[in-house]
Amino acid sequence: MSIKQALVYKVAKHWIAGKDLEEALKAAQATNEKGMRAIINYLGEDVSDPSLIEQNYIEYLKIQNIASERRINACIALKPTQFGSDAQSEIEKIQTLAQEGMKLKQDVWIDMESSALTEKTLEIYLEVLKSYQNVGVALQAYMKRSEQDLLHLLAIGGRVRLCKGAYREPANLVLRSRAEINDNYSKLLRILFERGNDFAVATHDSKLIDEAKKLADSHHVNFEFEMLKGIRIELKEELLASGYRVSDYLPYGNQWYNYSMRRVTEHPSNIWLLARSIL
Repeated sequence: MSIKQALVYKVAKHWIAGKDLEEALKAAQATNEKGMRAIINYLGEDVSDPSLIEQNYIEYLKIQNIASERRINACIALKPTQFGSDAQSEIEKIQTLAQEGMKLKQDVWIDMESSALTEKTLEIYLEVLKSYQNVGVALQAYMKRSEQDLLHLLAIGGRVRLCKGAYREPANLVLRSRAEINDNYSKLLRILFERGNDFAVATHDSKLIDEAKKLADSHHVNFEFEMLKGIRIELKEELLASGYRVSDYLPYGNQWYNYSMRRVTEHPSNIWLLARSIL
């Protein structure tokens, strides 16, 4: 590990659950002890090497089974491109993980990737959903198409995690300003509470969380808040104390560096954390 990587890793521990599965499971256990479910993600995407594809698949099976054996309240979140670029192969592996999740009473979340993969990801999800109701998919509020996608998914009984979105995308596909994104998130949030059930509100934005709480008062549906490890810790505690369900998203693995650099650069306070580790 280079000096730069070592310094970044000191900060990265705020957001990642470790470099290997054992560290991730220990972090998941600690998350449970705080009253939250763990959502475990093995970092990586855009995989083409067949041996790495198989490694990713086996790793997710290990997460599911070891978590069950240790009675850890956890589920997995995966990216389809971790299983290559062939849609049928991706579907088959996710179906098997969903089947294992059904047996172990665990959910499976499909993360959304860049806009070039949105349509394919939703097609994969819809195919898996035909047989496995424990599978959900992320939608990104900054995508202009998300309202149409959400309405379609709710109409067929799909499960949705609503987030804001983090990829750099062409201007014609996404809303650009923070105000536009927040307004669209609010709109999609209302649709979820009015027409959906068993969904996830994935944001660290206090105003949007307060809006979800108000909607929950008038719409008695099952939902949970989902946030990233190490972010808004006090807010998570407040939500738990108020009786809301909260899940912590725990990424881990040897791809921690790229993930952590995105976290460092996306918010000024994260850059300060990195600077303090250097001083």
